Amino acid sequence: MDKIDTIKTEAEGLLNKMIEKFELEVSEEEGIFHVVIKTEEEAPTVIGRHGETIRSLQKILEVILYKKLGEPVDILINVNDYREKQKERLEEIAENIAQRVKTEQKEVPLRNFSSYERRVIHEYISHKHEDLTSYSVGEGRERQLIVNLKEKQEEAKEE
Repeated sequence: MDKIDTIKTEAEGLLNKMIEKFELEVSEEEGIFHVVIKTEEEAPTVIGRHGETIRSLQKILEVILYKKLGEPVDILINVNDYREKQKERLEEIAENIAQRVKTEQKEVPLRNFSSYERRVIHEYISHKHEDLTSYSVGEGRERQLIVNLKEKQEEAKEE
């Protein structure tokens, strides 16, 4: 059984314990395995409040696959295009923060974002606002993303 089949089997096993009707597709792109779930009424059950359930499900599946395959497997679970909608929302947040940094001329810390969410915001800032920089500080639950003017970041490094 190859990785995609193993991922599909394990994901189906978990989902069968949570919801009744769903379709599942697994594909691989640049070393990340995308688990795409289509479900009508039961999407909120899989996504959870603020995406907490989908993140937990993703982490559990990664642990199961690590035990089964003996190596780390990067998984990204998507339910009914939730990730696309989430990315749009995060990019709106990033744009608002970028404008705030430029207006106030000082850094803005962002807390309580998952690593995926921080990455989306960081990528947006680096591609859309060349005069800004973003970086993560802290560890675990205390980790936060800082958005700042590049010139302010350079000044801080020189001090």
